[in-house]
Amino acid sequence: MGKQHYLFLAACLATAALLPDPPASATTPEQCSGTALELGCPNVGGSIEGDSALLNGDLTLVGAPGGSAGGSGGSAPGGGNGAGSPLPPMPCEEVFAGLCYGEGQDKPGDGTVSPSIPPLTLSDVAAFRPQAPRQSMQPDGWMVVGLPTNIYARTGTHIVSGTLLGLPADVRFTPVGYRWRYGDSSAARLTTPGATWQALGLREFDATPTSHTYRAAGTYVIELDVEFAAEYRFAGGAWQGLTGVLVVPANDLVAVAGSAVTVLVDRDCATAPHGPGC
Repeated sequence: MGKQHYLFLAACLATAALLPDPPASATTPEQCSGTALELGCPNVGGSIEGDSALLNGDLTLVGAPGGSAGGSGGSAPGGGNGAGSPLPPMPCEEVFAGLCYGEGQDKPGDGTVSPSIPPLTLSDVAAFRPQAPRQSMQPDGWMVVGLPTNIYARTGTHIVSGTLLGLPADVRFTPVGYRWRYGDSSAARLTTPGATWQALGLREFDATPTSHTYRAAGTYVIELDVEFAAEYRFAGGAWQGLTGVLVVPANDLVAVAGSAVTVLVDRDCATAPHGPGC
């Protein structure tokens, strides 16, 4: 290692010695800008000649007499015109080790200062509203007592963009659970949204993964809440998951259940044995 490199290393160590103890975890960009950024981050540069070094015109370290150093904004004692060869920039993380990084947080490795952001919770993304889910049923608005009624949800994974902690961010919502209350004192939590009979390749009144069978005539209100898992990312970065789920209500369905003989059909069971109620 040459004399210039030794001097530069000494300058860096002296600079670090003059700094206050770094915070254990800086949580905002402002906190970082008040420490590392004003003290030469992301790069420490300057020039060197002889046995003296000048860092960014702010701090002069003098070695053996007779040398000289220079850089913008200052000069070193000992003679000379202040001209020197440029020093290669030193990454901030090598000079100000541990400053502006939370414990266990990866350093970017590109010489920049990355503020530490504490783990977020669902309450932090409350301003990001998922799209309201919808539910539908077959038949539409009525049921046959004793036969499956196909009830299904219409929703899916989607992304909502906005600002989070003052930074551009995206939140991705993924439906993971469906809580149905059928209005007849029964309920179910399912992990599939269901689909139409046609999409499932089934006949009318066939059972489906989300169907429900009513046992008594009456008018029923069918309610649905959808559980969404949430993830967030800043400026197109990697997705970070959040613990818990966000529960969002869907529209209510009001339907009438009747016996087979009260259901309107286009032909009788003798002609159409597979018709409703037959």
